[in-house]
Amino acid sequence: MVKMGAALVICLLGLLGMAHASDKFTVTGKVYCDNCAAGFPTRISTPIPGAKVALHCTTTAGEKTLYTEGLTDKDGKFSIPAQGERPQELCKAEVLSSPDAKCNIPTQSSHGPVYLTHNNGINSDVRITGPFSFQSREKQGECAAVMAEYNLY
Repeated sequence: MVKMGAALVICLLGLLGMAHASDKFTVTGKVYCDNCAAGFPTRISTPIPGAKVALHCTTTAGEKTLYTEGLTDKDGKFSIPAQGERPQELCKAEVLSSPDAKCNIPTQSSHGPVYLTHNNGINSDVRITGPFSFQSREKQGECAAVMAEYNLY
């Protein structure tokens, strides 16, 4: 009887694992202006609406299998749909451009990996990446105080 109960539990757990049989994903993230050249979002970082973000995947041989673009909303957030399980592909999201003339210098925080497979322990169709940033042309006057809050001078 105990063995039968254990077998039933294992079967039910297996069915739960198959509950995400969808091959549709949504890649989300945020783009902000790094107006203190901090390398991370601070309390005075501002979102960049209308920034262009791309999602692309390639095979290990370098063949492009997916390319799609999206724009950030008023809060600097993006949401890009993607179709298909891609466990053996290299996928990444990257910010392409900023419409803000005062904050459009690319940074090293401009791209990140995206794992488009359910065979990785993530029990969701949403993949979060970033945040991505552009650097402003001029530091704001408040930056010294902000960086001091992080014990960075």
